[in-house]
This record gives sequence, structure tokens and C-alpha cells, in this order.
Amino acid sequence: MSLEKMPRVLAASEVEAEMAAVVVRIHSLHDGLVATVTPSTACFANFCAPWIAVANEVDAKLGMIRLLSHAAQDQETRNAASKANQAFSYAAAAWMARTDLSDFIKAAAARNEDLDPESKLWVEEKLRDSVSLGHGSLQGPSLDMFISQRCKLEELKTAYERNLREEGGGVAMTREELSGVSEELLRKWKQDGDDRTESFFVPFGNGGWSAVMRYAHLESSRRRMFLAEELRMHANVPLFRDIVLLRDSQARILGYSSHGDFRLQGRAIKSAAYIESLLRKLRETLIPKGRQELQHLEKVKAQTSQEAGAPETQDNGKLAPWDLRYYSRLANMRVNVNDEAISEFFPLETTVQSMLKIFERVLQLVFKQVPTEKLDETTRWHEDVQVWEVWDAASNQDFMGFLYLDLFWRKNKKKGAENISIGRGFLRPDGSRQVPSTVLMCCIPQPAKSCALLRHGELVSIFHELGHGVHSLVSKTKYVRFHGTSLPLDFIEVPSLLLENWCWIPETLQQMSCHYTSLDPGYLAEWRTAHPGEPDPPTKLPAELQRQLLENRDVHRGLQLLYHLVIAMFDVTIHNPSSREEAEALNMQKLWYDLREELEGIEFSSSRTQGHGYTSFDHLVSGYDMGFYSYLSCSAIAHDIFQTVFEQDPWDLDAWARYREGVLQPGGSQRDPISLVTKLLGREPDFQALAKRIAI
Repeated sequence: MSLEKMPRVLAASEVEAEMAAVVVRIHSLHDGLVATVTPSTACFANFCAPWIAVANEVDAKLGMIRLLSHAAQDQETRNAASKANQAFSYAAAAWMARTDLSDFIKAAAARNEDLDPESKLWVEEKLRDSVSLGHGSLQGPSLDMFISQRCKLEELKTAYERNLREEGGGVAMTREELSGVSEELLRKWKQDGDDRTESFFVPFGNGGWSAVMRYAHLESSRRRMFLAEELRMHANVPLFRDIVLLRDSQARILGYSSHGDFRLQGRAIKSAAYIESLLRKLRETLIPKGRQELQHLEKVKAQTSQEAGAPETQDNGKLAPWDLRYYSRLANMRVNVNDEAISEFFPLETTVQSMLKIFERVLQLVFKQVPTEKLDETTRWHEDVQVWEVWDAASNQDFMGFLYLDLFWRKNKKKGAENISIGRGFLRPDGSRQVPSTVLMCCIPQPAKSCALLRHGELVSIFHELGHGVHSLVSKTKYVRFHGTSLPLDFIEVPSLLLENWCWIPETLQQMSCHYTSLDPGYLAEWRTAHPGEPDPPTKLPAELQRQLLENRDVHRGLQLLYHLVIAMFDVTIHNPSSREEAEALNMQKLWYDLREELEGIEFSSSRTQGHGYTSFDHLVSGYDMGFYSYLSCSAIAHDIFQTVFEQDPWDLDAWARYREGVLQPGGSQRDPISLVTKLLGREPDFQALAKRIAI
């Protein structure tokens, strides 16, 4: 067992006091610096180093409170975390307004001391932070107004994310309307009511929306569920608009041409024109592929209707938005890609453990699970959470940090799959290292009787997010500011997108697979009852199922990427208007559905008047504003790395060692992270690599 202590999980009664102590600590730092340093004496040692030390000290405390706001099981703790985060935002507003601190930062930077690269980068970025807060360009009432707007912006973003997290809506449906959906799900959704019709409440979350879109045979049921989901976040519509306009106002006050121009400071790609060019080229490649895929799905729809003897409809066989997932599934089945059969070989918990073994193999790590009896309410925030110690087999068994797995859906937990940092790593003054603690958080529905199974797409998503956590664990930086995934937005996704390629390698699939019936005799007994006369299923994914999956890797890939392109172009358009007047005149609803129709080739007339699908995800509010293009640009870099470094031998340990040391370990401590890839490849990365692959 490690001598390092796990981060302590706070009780509801402790959360606000912990944040108050953090605020006092930072206030004391600032006041102490101003009392002991002057602009003429300010330097790295007497001004920057104390600031860095406090930032390192409070990082894990802030991380724990942030985690509890996303994942605490009780409302009291979530409310306390929300209040604590708001208190920090108010305190931060006061710190932002301090021109004395800004003057000291400028003075320290002006000394141009001979510092190590990471320290020099810290000074440069702190100076850029100061400029982005208006210091040097705003004074007096103008600065006060700017800071006030900034606080308002944080309040709006908090409200938007809270609405998404706490939304618990859904649609009431009958058994007939849910024809095609599994009995396992129906049991979970059963409501008290008329026994003759049986009433079910299908939630938007916890797999409900997805299940209806994929399995419900009646188009009317899919249509009703789709449109209800499009309307569900109405409360976020005014919040989103106010956020976009406030961002625009803030950027123009600082002298930037737009919020997009402002956000590109510190990015790997620094030109909005280059981003627009990149998206245009992808558009030219993706639309023809997407149209081919759409035509194929329309043929599947026509064939399915003909086989069922259904009458002709008024849509002339065209696909509606609520048809996509349903006919994509049927199309897969027609080429013998049976998602459900494949998912039986990927039970959630054993699959994730197999993923850890892959990281052990390629990155020379060791994962050791902390026994449940050694955990309590002070070391985990829910009884489902697993804790793993991570050790480095490549360097004298150094302890690397803690990995938490919080895999299952529960009410009011943040939706989706993501990696959350509790505390980042840094170098202590005595030369020892503070190790990181990182969380893989998912919302996988947990069946009532059997175990949770992963479709291949979910497997890819979890491996992706786990990659962010492992990036954090192997990173070694001096300061928390640059640790692990603390990277420019348009580089942060590269390592995890690279890892997705291993989910399409036969050896990986064999290593991860394990038919769920081999885990419990009860599961096998139930399977035999449901499959009388059939031989027991094999333990590992059969070669034929694997072949079908791999041969159809890029089926519907064009349509998937076109949806990403919709969000990226929507993001660039709303955050990069040519004038304030253009920003205020933006009809975001119209823009969203115009882009969806133009790029995806599907009609959204049923959603146009009342729908607001752009408010049902948090990326453009929680940090990916003027940054959603990153998923596409990072995909290009990731594909280039895989093709150049790993495709010939995905298990080459020398290549993995170079990648770990050269790309993962530095975190964000390099001024230009693209240079890390350039060194690895021996040339600059090809941003058109994704488009070229799709074209092939």
C-alpha cells in the first residue's frame, strides 16, 4: 500500500468552511505580497514563487469541492459545493480587480530573469492572464464594470450547468409505443397505472432517450421522444444567449475583435482564419461521405418498410432526425454487425479492468485496487466508487497517484463520460512529488438483475476518458498549472483520440472481451433459459463478430463527424461575429438548424420553431467556447501519430516510451505543445490527416 494518503472527501457540513479557508489563504497571500514587495523589487523568487506555492497547496481542495458539485449523492452536499464555488467566484472577482497585483506581475516579467522553461512559461501566462482581465487597458469604472460582467458571466454558466445536471424529465409511454425496447429496460421504467396498457416513464437520461431512438419500432414513438428532448432545456435558452453576448462584450472591451479572437490566445492554432479554413476543407470531404451514408440508410428504411408491408409515407423515404440511430442499427445488422451480441462480450467492470491492463503493458504501470474494507465515507463519495493505486514499473516502483472509477448512473450526477481531476501533481520544495488524483466518471445505466454491458461505441468513449486520467498520472511537472491535461484546448484531446485506435485492434478486443455469462453462474442460467437448445457462448469475442465489427469501422463515420462539424461551425459563428451588431442580431436557433440541415442533409422542420438542441450539452459553456474545432483538429494530429509511430506495431514498447516521455510527461509545460509532436514524428503534424483518411 502507498504511504500517500487518499484525498479526504468532505462532508456537507465541511464544504463551505473548506472553501472559506482557501479564500482566506489566497487573500493572505495577496496582502502579504503587497506588504513585502514593491514593483521595483518584484522578481520570481519573492513574488511568483510564493504565489505558485499557494496555488499548488489549494489545488486539491478546490478539486474535491468541484468533484462533489458533480457527483455527491446527497442534495445537501451538492448545494454546499455549489455555494462554495459561488463564494470562490465572488472572491476571485475581487482578486481580478487588484491593479497592484497586476503591476507586480508586469514588474516581475519585465526583469526577464534567467529561469527554467516551466518557470518562465508561468510568468508569461500569468502576465497574459492579467492582460485578459483588463489590466493595462482598463482603469477605474471601466475595470469595475468589466469585473462585474465577469462575475455575472460565472453566475450564468453555473446556472446553465446546474440545469443540465438536475434536469430529470422524460416521456410517458405505453408498452405498445415501446415495442422493440427490451424487457429489462421496461421493468426499470414501469409506472403504476392501468394494467391493461401499462405505463412507463422513459427518462431522457440513464439510457432512456438512446434506447427509444435505437430500438422503438414505431416512428411516432421515436419522433415524440426526439422532439421532447429537443425542447427539454428551454430554461437554458436565455442563459446561453446572455453568456454569448457577455463574452462578446468582454472581448471588445479588452480591444479584441471578438470573443473568438480573445480565446485563441495561448492556443496551438492561433488564427480564426486558419480554423475556418480547416473546417471548410473538412466540410468538402465530409459532406459527400455523409450523403452516401444517408442514401444507404434511406435504402434500409425503404427495404424495412417494404418487408413489413407498411404503406408509403409522405416523407418519400427520406430519413428524419429520429430515424438515424434506429436505421443505423438495422443497417449494421444487415451486414451482421450486431451491437447487442457484441456488447455481451464487454461487461463494464471487467472491460475497464482490462483497459487498465493495457496501460500496464504499454506504459509500464501497475494498478492495484484498494480493498473495499479500507474505504469509507471519507475516502469515496459513493459506495460504487472504486479506488486504484497506480505505480510506475519503469522507474523503481515509484508511486504515481490515485485513480477513481465512478462508473454508474445515479440521479443528479453529471451526465456523460469525463475525466475529473481532484488534485494535480507538482514538485514540493523538498524535491519530493505530490502525486495526482484523477477520476473516470461515467453514467452507465445499471440493470436491475444482470451486469452493465458496453456497446463498442461506449467502450471507445470510456477508453478515451481513461486516457485523460492516465495522462495526468504519468505527467511530471513542477507546478499544478501545467500538470497533465492542463494544455491548450486544441491539443488536450490528442492523447485520448490517439488511444481510440487501440479499440479497433484485434488483439485489444480479445484482451478486453469476456462474455458476461462467465462472470456468474446465475447469468449463465438466465442466458440458457433465454436461448434454449443453443450451445453456451464462448468466453472471448468470436472471430466472426470481431471481423464484422472491424470491417465496418467507418460505417456512418461521416455522419458522426458531420455532427461534430455542426457544433464546431456553430461555435465559431456565434463567438466570432464581425461586429457587436452582428452578435446581437444572431438567431441561434435558426443558425443551429440551418447548419444541421446543410451539413447533415436531414430536414429539421419539426424542430425549427420550438427546438433548441444547442442548449442540451455543456461544452460551449464549460470551456470549449471557440474550441469545439479541437475535436477535429486533434483527431487529425492523433491519426497522424498513430499512422506514423504505432500502426506498424501498436505494442512497440520503445515507441511507447518515447511517446510517454516526449508527449505525456511534460503535460502543458512546453510553450508550444505541437513541437512535442513534431519531435516525435520528425516533422510537423499534418492537420489534413483526418480528411485524407476519410477520403480514402
